[in-house]
Amino acid sequence: MIMFEAILLTIITASTPLVIAAMGELVAERSGVLNLGVEGMMIIGAVCAFIATNMTGSPYIGVLAGIATGAIFSLLFGFLTLTLVANQVATGLALTILGLGVSGMVGESVVGVPGVKMQPIVIPLLSDLPLVGRVLFAQDIFFYLSIALVAGVNWYLFKSRSGLKLRAIGDSHGSAHTLGLPVIRTRYLAVMFGGACAGLAGAQLSLVYTPQWVENMSAGR
Repeated sequence: MIMFEAILLTIITASTPLVIAAMGELVAERSGVLNLGVEGMMIIGAVCAFIATNMTGSPYIGVLAGIATGAIFSLLFGFLTLTLVANQVATGLALTILGLGVSGMVGESVVGVPGVKMQPIVIPLLSDLPLVGRVLFAQDIFFYLSIALVAGVNWYLFKSRSGLKLRAIGDSHGSAHTLGLPVIRTRYLAVMFGGACAGLAGAQLSLVYTPQWVENMSAGR
């Protein structure tokens, strides 16, 4: 039983940042933008979240810092690909390399510094269930946010009017523009959402998965 819980906990902890980042990239790709700079945004979010947490003592401020940093970094990708119409693949890969380099430089001063432990959110009664109680219902905030993101993104893309417009822009931006839909603005917002999710995923890496700053901790994710 203990081994089963340990294995399940490891799977959940390792997959949570991937789910969060994937939800953001899904929205961006549905708008017609291929963002290969997600890892760069993750690693930037990770280092900024860790530094903000250690400066303030609050992991939640660190989470907000990671989200904000990822969203701001994604604006650079949006400017290059949507405004200057640069190649999306080349730009995304370049930003990943840039993110890895900048994060290494910024985080050099906090290498080896112990992180602030983020306390799990325990759901009464459900956390007492056998086998899965402590694993599923006594988790950190990132796990619950990943579940909410999966449900929220699914609803937005396939049940909401604005999600329908976003998918229309991704399927045929020319036709969408003819119909008067704000193609560039929608894609900018989608890219920013993807960057924010990548920053949130990065915050999970440095605050929960490996509660310290380690250079290149995204490890090709």
